[in-house]
Amino acid sequence: MCPTRPSVPTKNPPSTRVRNWSCREIQLRTYFDFRRSAFVWAACVLALAAITTPNAAFGQSTKTSSGDVWFWFGDCKDGKTMGVELSVEGKTEYRSTFHACRMKRTEANSDREAKTKTTFHFPGGHTFQDTYHTAKQGQIECDIWQAGADPGDILLGVAFATHNEILLNTIHIVRPGKSTQSELDDGVVIKTYPVTSTPLPAADR
Repeated sequence: MCPTRPSVPTKNPPSTRVRNWSCREIQLRTYFDFRRSAFVWAACVLALAAITTPNAAFGQSTKTSSGDVWFWFGDCKDGKTMGVELSVEGKTEYRSTFHACRMKRTEANSDREAKTKTTFHFPGGHTFQDTYHTAKQGQIECDIWQAGADPGDILLGVAFATHNEILLNTIHIVRPGKSTQSELDDGVVIKTYPVTSTPLPAADR
């Protein structure tokens, strides 16, 4: 059934005649009103995206596509040996080193780094994000991998999981040649730092 629409007076004020809209006219006007509103909404969204994302989406791509960027476990002679340490509630659960290199962002380098991941396990007992409780007799798996490469730093992804649940998935920023520290969760701390003395054992890849 066609919806009813009130009659609209004509534009001539002295006249008392009114126009009765046909069913077809109501449907067409409703359709075009909807299309016009949708167009305005889409234009607003696109304008907002153009304002807020040029630096994040386009500028970053331009910046990192030229020149060298940092990779961990790189193959170079003049890189930076970095230590990485992860502790849970004050206890060190993992410690190792990696060799950071500035290299071209080639497909081969990106593919190789995407396949390089460090995995280790430690006893449970910690509650992640005040939500995910883990049993002391259980095991927690931690994965560390390179999530991003920039001219000045390395973005490491860090994830914790049990056999059936993801507990935390976050990031840590490495600045080759400098010390940085991130509190990934309450009581869970990761730090990276330059190694200038005898290197620690290399992490399993």
